[in-house]
Amino acid sequence: MKIKVGKETLRITKNEYNRFWNPLGMFWNVTEVNIENEWYWCGIKYFKKNNDNYIQILNPRIVNKHTSVIEKFHTEGIYKEIKISNFKINLLKYLSNEHKINRFSYKIRKNISERRNTVYVFAIAIILSGIYYTLNELNNNQLLNYIAENNWIQTIIIFLTISSFINIFYPFTLKKQIEKNDIEKISKDVLEEEKQNEEIRKRASF
Repeated sequence: MKIKVGKETLRITKNEYNRFWNPLGMFWNVTEVNIENEWYWCGIKYFKKNNDNYIQILNPRIVNKHTSVIEKFHTEGIYKEIKISNFKINLLKYLSNEHKINRFSYKIRKNISERRNTVYVFAIAIILSGIYYTLNELNNNQLLNYIAENNWIQTIIIFLTISSFINIFYPFTLKKQIEKNDIEKISKDVLEEEKQNEEIRKRASF
């Protein structure tokens, strides 16, 4: 997205590592400034002076998109200092993925991602319950009557009810015991993830 700040034009591009679902982390989006019809990566510093809002455009530079290597600097340090409105400061922070709203959104998406199996189970339970209710409403409670008269279904329901009650006081699981191969696979995945995160930090940081 392009945004006009004073006489300068900024362009903010989404960082490819800022995934919406199952986020890897919070990384700054790419901020560029147009100088003589050429786009330079840059940093933005926000501050107040005499109760007015200002930004500083810092270190405009050409960066190789594939290697993240800086090829040349237009200016080292402060390129421009611009007075802007509070609205534009918040908009810039939001687009750059630095705003409080971004952090709040990230925490919600991260929690949903980490608990997605629980979300799936609840979603399935709600959908099946809705189907059960709808079928009973459309067929004069025929499904309810069938379940009430079927001994096998009643036995399964009683078993699940008692199991759930026991699980409150004595938690149990049907998952298999973890094996040596599982431990080796988990260790390999963790090392691979750390390697990937380190690469992300190198490529995504300014």
